[in-house]
Amino acid sequence: MSTDETPFAQERALRPEEYQAALDSARQENAELQDKYLRAVAASENTRKQAERVATARASQQLQRMYTHLLEVADNLERALSYAAENDPLAPGVRATQRQLLDLLLREGVTPVHPEPASPELARPELVEGSKGRRAGNKPRPSDERVRRLVESRQ
Repeated sequence: MSTDETPFAQERALRPEEYQAALDSARQENAELQDKYLRAVAASENTRKQAERVATARASQQLQRMYTHLLEVADNLERALSYAAENDPLAPGVRATQRQLLDLLLREGVTPVHPEPASPELARPELVEGSKGRRAGNKPRPSDERVRRLVESRQ
């Protein structure tokens, strides 16, 4: 085997223009791979941010749903107390439960919102035929507004 047949000898046989072409090709490939890498990193970061936004929105919705349910319970306890007689033996227990629930809500950062006095149509809602129990005009309940304000204040 002569020295001209080795791979090293063949590389030495390249002309300077061929070296320059190989170098330019390698630089172009490097630039393309770097661009692909940067795009992949950006896509990964965008996906992470989107997942974070989705998780935050989901948590906010769950929190709003939980507060809505707790406020409905608080409203029902208040309603029960408004109908209780002076000497009702259950009233002290209902008051204690209401106080405990309100204390829990305060510890969680839920502050009372004093709604406007209830209008007569909210006190006795008229059902619309086919409404499946919704009030006429689909007016939101006072607790719905309190929950919306609460969730907005926590974001």
